[in-house]
Amino acid sequence: MKSLRLQLLVGVGVVAAASLAAIWLRLPPDEVQPVTVPLESSATVLRVGAEDWADLVTTRMPSGDNWVLLPATPATAEEFRSDQQGEQRGFVSAESCRECHESYYETWQHTGHAKSSSAADSHSILGSFADGRSTLRTGSEQLQFHMRNRDEKYAQVVELLDSETGQTHTGEFAFDIVLGSGRHGQSYLWFDRDYLYQMHVSYLSETDSWVNSPGPYSDGTADFSRPVPPRCLDCHATWAAWDSEQMNRFDRDSLLLGISCVRCHGPGHEHIRLHRSRPDATEGMRIINPATLSIERRNEICAQCHSAGELLGRPFEYRPGTALQEWLEADLDVSNEENADPHSANQLARLMRSRCYTDSDGIACVSCHDPHSSDVAVLESTVATCAECHGQLPCPEQSRTGKLTPRDCVDCHMPPRRDAQVEIQTESGRIQALLRDHLIGVHSQP
Repeated sequence: MKSLRLQLLVGVGVVAAASLAAIWLRLPPDEVQPVTVPLESSATVLRVGAEDWADLVTTRMPSGDNWVLLPATPATAEEFRSDQQGEQRGFVSAESCRECHESYYETWQHTGHAKSSSAADSHSILGSFADGRSTLRTGSEQLQFHMRNRDEKYAQVVELLDSETGQTHTGEFAFDIVLGSGRHGQSYLWFDRDYLYQMHVSYLSETDSWVNSPGPYSDGTADFSRPVPPRCLDCHATWAAWDSEQMNRFDRDSLLLGISCVRCHGPGHEHIRLHRSRPDATEGMRIINPATLSIERRNEICAQCHSAGELLGRPFEYRPGTALQEWLEADLDVSNEENADPHSANQLARLMRSRCYTDSDGIACVSCHDPHSSDVAVLESTVATCAECHGQLPCPEQSRTGKLTPRDCVDCHMPPRRDAQVEIQTESGRIQALLRDHLIGVHSQP
């Protein structure tokens, strides 16, 4: 009872302070600035531990709007520091390879792999912070998000209005890591000390706008508690050291962002050491050249991230040239046109069902995708690969529409499709992301 009286007295005090401010400033009551309080003080805030997040959002999430999920980050005295650093295991940065491979490095910088993750700054964040474009409104009139830039410090700000008290609960979360090249969109990560979480607001390239993050992010709620496990960074970064006793705790100084050379060529520390000691050597030593591998092994390098499946080993332990099945139980049985993986559209499985693959000795991913080159070069090399077998065949669309561009060929025979597994809730409805179908063929409705 004493606690209730205290809450009532505090509430009366807040209202009285607002009225006194109106008198002092000689402002009418409706022009008094709203009272702003911390987001954590809202009665609709739920704290959730990393291990409980998935169960909460899928089975136990309260109904209705204005719920806010914040992480129950464990109390730790010191930041996590790992004795396993990337360079010790051969996970060197792309800059280390630049010394001898300048041309590859310069073109690699513009690829989706290089931009798969990056530190958050004005260049890497594609969403706009300009007035009129920096707010994400939701289906709830009480909840909205603002993207804020203060002296090159970028943050997502939550504003939740309590209609009963008139208080606005606000919380600010700093952009720390950008996830995604922006070809389809970007998501963003933030650190609570050394625990890594996904932010509620993402960016969608198709609409060039801020959106609720894909997946279990309900419009009209705010969720900054989704833990980011090592497997996420395994496909978006070159290296990260993590605490094996926690789901989402990382050594922040260990991060090598972006997908660099060693993820396709294998550990590079011995290769660099040997070639520095033998500058006249012409053959690559202690390194994997994917071009010398079988098509199956070449494709498995890509499939470590561009296929669906269950991880059997530990993140960052796959080595190019080894059998992928020892590390990942890949799901290559795709019996319908729906994409089976929300990130990669299960691209290898779809490709392997194509007649171009089954009626030949197979197609390597690198036949169309040069990992050292930009998207424009990918289109050109794709059409050139197709022309090796189909160059002399007349295209019915050619006579109907006139000259066709390389993009026309790809869009017709590998059309983008809406993917139900990458669904975004908005205040006006649901959006499904467009992902390229890698089942090559003659499609009835491209």
